Amino acid sequence: MRGEQIFAGLVVGLLLGMFGYLPLVLLWQHFADVPQPQLYPNRSFTSFGPNPPPLTYWISWAAPAAVFVLLGLMTIPSRTGRQFTWPLVLAFLPVAAMVAWFWISMELFFSPD
Repeated sequence: MRGEQIFAGLVVGLLLGMFGYLPLVLLWQHFADVPQPQLYPNRSFTSFGPNPPPLTYWISWAAPAAVFVLLGLMTIPSRTGRQFTWPLVLAFLPVAAMVAWFWISMELFFSPD
């Protein structure tokens, strides 16, 4: 039974990271009315210029991931929960980080020239 729980946690974590994290962030940004960052010109990867994205923009990306980590930490007392949620969290975080990196880079630095 232990192997199936670990495998299920990994699969669910990968799927949540790939298909659930971005919608959560976008919903957070919409309902919290987070201002969207401006587009920065080409070759400006080293500096955000005079008008960097607001702190609420970065919080909207970090908070959903922090919720998943907190939920994983809450399962420490339960052996059954630990066998499912720790693999879920460990699979979710790298995938969510890649999704965030890709989306943020497209929002901040992509220009169609």
